[in-house]
Amino acid sequence: MWIKCKDESKNEGLPVFVKTFTVKKRLTRCELKITATGIFCVKINGTALSDRFMPGWSNYRKHIDVCSYDVTEYVTEGRENEIAVTVANGWYSGKLGYGNKTNVFGSEKRLLASISFAYGNGDTEIIESDESWQTVVSDVVFADFFDGEIIDASRRKIEKKAENAVNADFAVPLQDYAREPVRVAERIKPQVIYSDETTLRYDFGYNFAGCVKVIAKGGKGSGIVAIYGETLDENGNVYTANLRRAKCTDEFILSGEEDVFEPEFTYHGFRYAELRKTRETEILFIEGVALSQDIKYYGNFECSDEVTNGVWLMALRGQKSNFIAIPTDCPQRDERLGWTGDAEVFCNSAMFNADCNLFFKNYLKLVREDALPDGKIPSIVPFYMPLADNTAGVPGWGDCITVMPYFHYLHYRDKSVIAENLPVAEKWIAYYVAKSENYLTKITNNFGDWLSVNGDSDPDVINQCFFGYSASLTAKMCDILGLHDKSAAYLDLFGKCKKAFRENYYHDGKIKSDTQTTYAFAYIAGYLSKEETAARLPEKIRENGGGLTTGFIGSRFLLPALCDIGETKLAYSLMMRTEYPSCGYMLKNGATTVWERWNGYTRENGFEDPEMNSFNHYSLGSCVEWLYSYVLGIKLSPETEKATIDPSFCDLLSFAKGETQLKNGRISVSWKYENASVYLEVKADEDVEYEIDCKDKKIISMIRTGNDTIAVFRA
Repeated sequence: MWIKCKDESKNEGLPVFVKTFTVKKRLTRCELKITATGIFCVKINGTALSDRFMPGWSNYRKHIDVCSYDVTEYVTEGRENEIAVTVANGWYSGKLGYGNKTNVFGSEKRLLASISFAYGNGDTEIIESDESWQTVVSDVVFADFFDGEIIDASRRKIEKKAENAVNADFAVPLQDYAREPVRVAERIKPQVIYSDETTLRYDFGYNFAGCVKVIAKGGKGSGIVAIYGETLDENGNVYTANLRRAKCTDEFILSGEEDVFEPEFTYHGFRYAELRKTRETEILFIEGVALSQDIKYYGNFECSDEVTNGVWLMALRGQKSNFIAIPTDCPQRDERLGWTGDAEVFCNSAMFNADCNLFFKNYLKLVREDALPDGKIPSIVPFYMPLADNTAGVPGWGDCITVMPYFHYLHYRDKSVIAENLPVAEKWIAYYVAKSENYLTKITNNFGDWLSVNGDSDPDVINQCFFGYSASLTAKMCDILGLHDKSAAYLDLFGKCKKAFRENYYHDGKIKSDTQTTYAFAYIAGYLSKEETAARLPEKIRENGGGLTTGFIGSRFLLPALCDIGETKLAYSLMMRTEYPSCGYMLKNGATTVWERWNGYTRENGFEDPEMNSFNHYSLGSCVEWLYSYVLGIKLSPETEKATIDPSFCDLLSFAKGETQLKNGRISVSWKYENASVYLEVKADEDVEYEIDCKDKKIISMIRTGNDTIAVFRA
């Protein structure tokens, strides 16, 4: 049964659910199944399991995940054992999203658990959560994702009064937890950049998601306050204005002895931390605790340009920081939401970087759960608040249901993901059709090319591009499943969307919304030819002094479009650019993760509006897929598992190299300019199929040894 405290309101800390048991027979396996309304930390005989923030984040009105653990190694035969489970607010009842709302899904911290024992003689036994479990109060006084954690070490040695748990009388659908957990990814040693008797300021080197671990000694009841921030202000202090209403502060209360503090129920996005203390308190040890979904990162990229290398690394760090339970927009301020558009533009980059198979399968499940009856897809998943009602059905954000399954298939070749999501994708397309006249979409909810600069694209044009783009992707997904009649119908729909676009928005060689984004996207969507795009897109870049004007949507398409139309050098120059606006400008101004907006900080104006100015967003880092697909040339197709290696060589680089993982193994690509030639080397695991595309390249020689190839081209 679900259990809870008898009266949680009387507690001076988080509830801990405790059960003791004795193992009298030879144990072969002990399995724990557990979930909670909130997030839990499990300790068995004082040893904590390593996972954080379990059971993750779902729309708790729809389902809650149940986690399973083999805990045999933690249990001792012939003695009394203890399981202790601390439950915190998490996403269930803690502050969430805009307005710092609490108790969005509910208010009570509940636990559901069972421990099953398999013995050597074949016997089995199960202990389930019930009213025989007891509750005590944790030394964690308060915990919230936005505001931080308060830990009172003086409470650790207090004799705690135990009460029996009570029936929580709660029902919600349960599902098995089916993805990697959040765990500690790295522990980081900082540098002290300021100190006096009461203040220590630390630089951890780069922006990440997590907290600090502190070992300290001081007077009983004295405290340490840890304040987190992504950057420093003009006076060298930790900058916190962009955190909005999130306090992002941890507090540690000392016992009078040597104490260890490491928050388990919160996280922050930060590079800098400031510890404020009494004069008598001594900080004995500090380290940064970086948290992320425990997925395997296998992608790598390096070239002769340090700006490009830096941008790739910034985007990679942003991915790690924002893969916390779901793909979030940011890890620091009072938001940290699953914006579907952010995930959509970055998903292909993410899958080149890492094994995101289960992570995105889970997120797509949440998207399907929250899809509305009329076909609209919420812009925020999990779907939780009125704002989401107002922004559901937004092109670009709703199109996550067509884009993400398609690219998931390209990387992992799992047809079941296509099959699961196709019905919802079809309803999304039907919504487009219902909201159109003569196949010209009339959807009014829009974000356009979010956070573009000096080039506001007409949202109607952007929406029409997404209409056709999603129709064509849906056709491809139907073909993958062998539904060729359906595919033909969606291709016909695409043709009608294209016709409506060209009749209404494209005249005399120009798009009605004459911006970099509209030309790049219209080309990628299949509305414009290479020649038509080449006639205007490069000119739009030259008109802006050689810089970009694209936002969240256009930045993903700009560089691929330029390479496809023969403007490869222009694409490379944009990537390598350090003038504003560019990712290189961010890097030049101290960024270690990609900013939310191009003008997050400028020398002329300082910090942008703190109400929307995250310094750890991956969306504008969607250029990473271009590094893999065009610079390295690793191109994937739905028709075959065989990769095509077709690099866009450019002498602005002397070399480029990198690797990723395909369904059947690793593949690495490197090329370099030498003696008026380009040397291309491909190395792949035995089961990886690939071919080198030599069209438009002057080949000199090609030698294949096993599954490795060296090719030489004229520069």
